[in-house]
Amino acid sequence: MAELLLELFSEEIPARMQTRAAEDLARLLGDGLKDAGLEFDTIRSFATPRRVSVVVDGLPARSPDVRQEKKGPRVGSPDAAVQGFLKSAGLKSTDQAETRADKKGDFYVALIERPGRRTPEAVAEIVPAILRNFPWPKSMRWGDGRLRWVRPLHSILCIFGRHQKRQGDARPSLYGAEAVQCEEL
Repeated sequence: MAELLLELFSEEIPARMQTRAAEDLARLLGDGLKDAGLEFDTIRSFATPRRVSVVVDGLPARSPDVRQEKKGPRVGSPDAAVQGFLKSAGLKSTDQAETRADKKGDFYVALIERPGRRTPEAVAEIVPAILRNFPWPKSMRWGDGRLRWVRPLHSILCIFGRHQKRQGDARPSLYGAEAVQCEEL
């Protein structure tokens, strides 16, 4: 299991907004990780006048593979219903779907398998979405960018790695840490 550190460094955040910002960041990141299929042990948030940070412990290196069954229309249903089901399931023809019988008749069933993703890839999609939609009571734009933040945002630090405690060392260090590359905001 690994640890994720996300730190947002900006100009001074008003004191009345700091605690709420830390709580919101923890909630939004936790929700995003759960939606991506990444379970974690704990999430802790911190706020200082210029930083809002979150530490997530117990993250796996990748999300698990997902196998899902999607029930479709009855065999012999109108073509529009069958085509809509195939499109929503990502199938090209009814040959790719199974036919299963139950007490109401025969139905098409799509077996959808999605491989798991590496955690840094998922985080690289979650963090920009959080930054664009962060619920500040008041925010501002600066420079040529479109990002709105409480005060100008100077840097974003996002590191994913494992803890390793070296013998005789009182502090654990991140071993095999990986910087998470996010798309441009």
